Amino acid sequence: MTTIRTTTTGRFPIGDQLAALTVRNLRTSARVPQLLMFSLTMPMAMLVLFSQVFRSVAAGPGFPPGVSYIVFLTPAMLAVSTVMAGTNAGVSAAIDHTNGLHDRFAALPMRAVLPGVARTVNEAVFTLARAALLGIAAVALGFEFYGTALDAAAAVVVLVVLAGAMSALFGLIGDRLRRPDVVQFAGMMVMMPLMFISSAFAPIETMPGWMQAMATVNPVAHATDALRGHVLGAATLGDTAAALVAAIGLWAVVTAVPILTRLVRSARAR
Repeated sequence: MTTIRTTTTGRFPIGDQLAALTVRNLRTSARVPQLLMFSLTMPMAMLVLFSQVFRSVAAGPGFPPGVSYIVFLTPAMLAVSTVMAGTNAGVSAAIDHTNGLHDRFAALPMRAVLPGVARTVNEAVFTLARAALLGIAAVALGFEFYGTALDAAAAVVVLVVLAGAMSALFGLIGDRLRRPDVVQFAGMMVMMPLMFISSAFAPIETMPGWMQAMATVNPVAHATDALRGHVLGAATLGDTAAALVAAIGLWAVVTAVPILTRLVRSARAR
């Protein structure tokens, strides 16, 4: 007879619950070809198009000397594609509300945060797969990596932490709006400023002053700068720390919103 291991409270161990939810998310994503197409191949298409259409930017003022546009663009595409894919977490959360799965989760003896954590793990896995595919495409276009193995490891950490922050942000949007079509539209409204008010496609110094000010608090801008520094082998500890702090700060704020909401509702109910 198979014995099912539970805790003294009657719940399955948290690790088992998280593993089951993560496997479920990965299987769900793998069964949707459109999602895989958008998440994995769209960034490669954008890399090819942007690297060819905007390569003249490398000849403009303020562009780093001696750096080709494909080397400048590839780290940006890693960050930008992470933001784009983050909208999938929001749509997944909305779908869970639409089909009643979220209510089912709420009725089960498990922690309420686990579905969100599982979505984050799912996004981290896809982020690594997407980075590998983008790297292959970039090398075919002439990309060169000038950093060390430590630079590569630090870049992966920055990218995964950014993916977690984006998953939390768009997951919150999905939990609040609860309609996949509306979440997609709202996700675009949030995604565009994160992508373009940054150093992803052109140096921040070439932007208007108000954009430069907004870029200073944009985690995508800091992640792009850190990734680009690690690719060039010129990243400083401050660059990496700024990227991690910005992403973790956004993650913390987003995580705090549901907690504060529950506290306010509890206070009003008294």
